[in-house]
Amino acid sequence: MWAKIREPLILVFLLWHFTGVILWLSPACPLRDSMLKPFLSYLNFFGLWQGWSVFESPRKYNEYLTALITFSDGSTKAWEFPRIEKMGIVEKMFKEKYRRWTNDCVSDESKPFLWPDAARYVARLNNDRLENPPTTVSIVRHWTWIPAPEFGLGKPLPTADDGQSTLYTGKITAEDLK
Repeated sequence: MWAKIREPLILVFLLWHFTGVILWLSPACPLRDSMLKPFLSYLNFFGLWQGWSVFESPRKYNEYLTALITFSDGSTKAWEFPRIEKMGIVEKMFKEKYRRWTNDCVSDESKPFLWPDAARYVARLNNDRLENPPTTVSIVRHWTWIPAPEFGLGKPLPTADDGQSTLYTGKITAEDLK
């Protein structure tokens, strides 16, 4: 029985899968959007969606995030979100998703709903002292303007921040650290 239906089932799945991927990659229009609805949960769950931000105009600044963690005894600690430029080639391959999460999601001021979860994530990573747990986490966005090519050729990139802003400061509870 299984031998008879195995190949047709595989074929149906492949047709369904590739139809969803092709629809996702197609230009947006009302027909495409309505046809794509049955595939959205599948594509998002397995991470098969493709953003087109790679083809946007180039950014004119470099940015990164840090967190300032305050502990119950009043001490503080600065923590950096993963930065690709500070990693080796192998580590970069495995941690690119963190750069995308940090630079394209958490640092985006139009997505403040991500900030409390990011703060809890940082607090959990830095909760190594049970007697002195984190009480607040501030997420700080730093940026450095990139000089235009005609002015910057042959010169090192600037290393000092041109600006910074605190995106979020949140209180951390014992429940948040679980």
